[in-house]
Amino acid sequence: MEQVLGKSSDDVLQTPRMGGRSLTTTERRTIDLSSKIAGWGSDLDPATRPGVPMDKAPDVGIETLYPDFEQQVPRHRVHKSTEHAKLTPVFGNVCPPRGLSGKIRDFAYSFSEGRLSHWILLMAADRVDVVEEILVDLAHLRVPNIPKEMGLKSELKYNRKGVAKKAAIVGIGVLAFMALSRRRTE
Repeated sequence: MEQVLGKSSDDVLQTPRMGGRSLTTTERRTIDLSSKIAGWGSDLDPATRPGVPMDKAPDVGIETLYPDFEQQVPRHRVHKSTEHAKLTPVFGNVCPPRGLSGKIRDFAYSFSEGRLSHWILLMAADRVDVVEEILVDLAHLRVPNIPKEMGLKSELKYNRKGVAKKAAIVGIGVLAFMALSRRRTE
């Protein structure tokens, strides 16, 4: 076993020390666990790394890394990031964008993924979609089982304090609403 600072490499890697110091580059190079950990040393200098000639991507146009995939045909409109020229070969199309939430998603995908507005609009579209789906259920005379869909049974089992806190907040809100309603009618 290699020795580093008077300790074996297993001791150095497995024993966390509060307020300790990190190993120097020289000390780090003396630790070799390649026989125990697959891929050990993959972040080392490429000149000393085995397999480097095979690591490089093939030249574009000469050979391809993967065979050509058959492009999946979209059955519905599929949103695509502005950073990509075309759709990926395979994509999900189970939930096509529709209604107001679909319009919000259309607008969100007009922005780059690096912009906060893209993600905020997608989260808003998700919230609008929840309301739209509840309205669709009611239109088909189905009463949504909101406690089950929210996972209330699991919440009660694993997060009783959280459920109690939420119930207290809702109760206070309902009482405040009732008090304001009475005040307005008087």
